[in-house]
Amino acid sequence: MLSVGDVMTAEPITIAPEATLRDAVELLTANGVSGLPVVASGRVVGTLSARDIITFECGLSGVPMERDDEDVWQEGTVVFSDDNSVPPAAYFAELWEDAGADVSERFRCADSPEWDFLREHTVQEAMSQDILYIAPAAPIQVAAEYMKRSGAHRMLVTEATRLVGIVTTMDITRAVAEYRLHEDGVLTADEMD
Repeated sequence: MLSVGDVMTAEPITIAPEATLRDAVELLTANGVSGLPVVASGRVVGTLSARDIITFECGLSGVPMERDDEDVWQEGTVVFSDDNSVPPAAYFAELWEDAGADVSERFRCADSPEWDFLREHTVQEAMSQDILYIAPAAPIQVAAEYMKRSGAHRMLVTEATRLVGIVTTMDITRAVAEYRLHEDGVLTADEMD
């Protein structure tokens, strides 16, 4: 029978919990993967997937796109009657004080067209601590069943407490597509053609 160890990716790419989410996105993209084990001091502490990052970022308060006119002209707000005068930056900062990060910081960091939320947050903030483990000797059907029930797309492969690999739904799909699965785990030469 085909085992998890037969189809897993050995020595998977990992990331530290203190890395930024921007670092994680760049690592995922550069390696063409959709998830990473999160490792601290040689111990797996979580997993981070592209979905985790998207879910985390969706939960952040963004820059408001519209504001009620009434809010702009609240009591205590300075109104400039002279059309030729230019209000100081502090005037605009007060208008958008609920925009998430400090507005004066946004003005200072104007080297990119938009605010980079991913650089401001760490992997630990977005990672999942619900980790699925499986042994390399386990049949891949068992891994597939665990992934199906949990909705996960990857499982960490461990021996004792040591991370030795990762198995994904794509690894299992590839094994099926290559006709590597068989009830007794063995394919004859005729079946492979």
